[in-house]
Amino acid sequence: MVAISVLLTSASAWPGPFEDGINARDRGDYSTAFTTFKQLASSGDASSQFHLSLLYAAGKGVKVDSRQALFWLRQAATRGYPPAQSNLGVAFNMGRGVAQDSLKAYAWLSMAVAAGDSMAAINRDVVARKLSPEQLEQAKRLADDCLQGNFKPCL
Repeated sequence: MVAISVLLTSASAWPGPFEDGINARDRGDYSTAFTTFKQLASSGDASSQFHLSLLYAAGKGVKVDSRQALFWLRQAATRGYPPAQSNLGVAFNMGRGVAQDSLKAYAWLSMAVAAGDSMAAINRDVVARKLSPEQLEQAKRLADDCLQGNFKPCL
């Protein structure tokens, strides 16, 4: 049993395509990172979708394209990737790339909180303080809907 555990642990540490993309990004090879993340994102990998959105937003390895950045951010968020949910919540809170909407901000941040994102909890509380009691109840209902996988009202 111990030998199998060690074997499985060491196999999971081997780099794969996603890690190759992260390593390329970290050494400033944004073109390779972009190509790697784009391929993985297109096949549905949420973490790659998130990192691809960041490259589009910053113009790293590709021209700045806020529409593509938001598209890939939404893809990752609806696939349950907490950093994307948190970033989308902040975008709705600040009106960056989307119409400002505190209820949607609260909902996306709540989803990230449910996944254990402690920074999202701080941001969600900031949003909550801007809402009336009625709006807060509405935001909580929206968050519950989204947590159940009904993302349409949250987008």
